[in-house]
Amino acid sequence: MDRKWPVIGVTGGRGGSGATTFACVLAAMAALGGPALLIDLDPVAGGIDVLLGIESTPGARWSGLRLDGGHLEPDVLMRGLPQWASAAVLSADVTPSAQAVEQVLDVGANAGPVVVDLTRWASATRDVALQRCVLTVLTCGADVRSVMGARAVRLGLGSAPIGGVVIRSGRDPAPAARVAELLDAPLIGAVSKVRRRDDAPLGATALPRAMTRIARGVLDALEGLERAA
Repeated sequence: MDRKWPVIGVTGGRGGSGATTFACVLAAMAALGGPALLIDLDPVAGGIDVLLGIESTPGARWSGLRLDGGHLEPDVLMRGLPQWASAAVLSADVTPSAQAVEQVLDVGANAGPVVVDLTRWASATRDVALQRCVLTVLTCGADVRSVMGARAVRLGLGSAPIGGVVIRSGRDPAPAARVAELLDAPLIGAVSKVRRRDDAPLGATALPRAMTRIARGVLDALEGLERAA
C-alpha cells in the first residue's frame, strides 16, 4: 500500500501574522527529506509565488491546472509546478473549487508532505483542506487585535486538529505563553517579525532561523507520531 504523507495546514489570526511565511518555511524544511508540496489557497493575498520570487518561473498555477476529475500521477503533478527550495509550489491566482483541492491533496499526499496556506474565512474549499490536515498551525501576533482575530479564526476552524500556535512576539516568552493560553492552544514557539526589504522575495537560502527551528520541530513531532502509530 502506498504511503500517505501528512497534510499540514497553516493559517493566521490576522493579516501580517506570518502565516504564509511560516507555511513556506515549513515546506522548505519538509523538502529537505524528499518531495514536498506547498499549496496556496488564499488568492487575495497576492500569490505565494510573488512572495517567493518565482512568479516568472514556468509551471502551473491553480488557473492552469487541468484536472477534470481524471487520474493524475503524483510525479506528473510535482514536475508541472514551479519549484522553490526543492518544494513544488501551487500558487492561488484564482479560488480553486473544493473538488479540485480534494483531488490535488489526494495526489500530493502520495508524493510527499503537503503544506497548505489556508484562508482565514470559512468556505467549501477550506473545509475540504481542513478535513485532510493532520494538524493546523495558527500564527498570531501578541497585540490585542491580533489575539481577537485569532480567537475568531480558531472558533471558525471547528473540530480541525490544532497542532498549536506560533506567536510573533519577539524573544520574550511571557507574552507568547499568555497568547497561547487565551487561544486555548499549545504554544509551538515564538518568533520576531521577519524583516525584509520592501517587495524582496523570501530567499530559499536565507530562511528566518527561528521559524526554521520551529518548523523542524513540527515535522519531527509528526514523524514521531507516525512511528508510534
